[in-house]
Amino acid sequence: MMKALQLLALINFPGIILGFTPSLHTRSESSLKMGLFDAFSKAFANEEYVAPPEGIKATARHILVKNLEDIDNVLNEFKSGSSFNVVAQKYSTCPSSNQGGSLGSFSPGTMVKEFDDVIFDKETEIGKIVGPVETQFGYHLIVVDKRTGV
Repeated sequence: MMKALQLLALINFPGIILGFTPSLHTRSESSLKMGLFDAFSKAFANEEYVAPPEGIKATARHILVKNLEDIDNVLNEFKSGSSFNVVAQKYSTCPSSNQGGSLGSFSPGTMVKEFDDVIFDKETEIGKIVGPVETQFGYHLIVVDKRTGV
């Protein structure tokens, strides 16, 4: 009878070497903590997975210039219909000017305080040009494209 069970196990699971010999004894449910297939089904069920909470972050663009006269030139460009990307490439002294002033996404504390105060302020409207904001680097015109967790 034992040989028949071993042969049956090989037929039902071809190519898999089973590390046990089937027995006629049954185990009580309390002694069996988790079966092999229970582990697989739990792994794919994602019942224990919870997406991490989205932290406080912002995505913004800016144009950095050295003085207020340059701010006036930039604002005149906007009045004439130029896009933010084009004006950033033309006037901004920040390396981000190559990407149209895009700073990507970042958390509070990544930028200088004056910059963070504007970007993470709930009163700052998404998509609107804000500034000039003075920092140690010069004067910024800022657009907050997205803000989460605030």
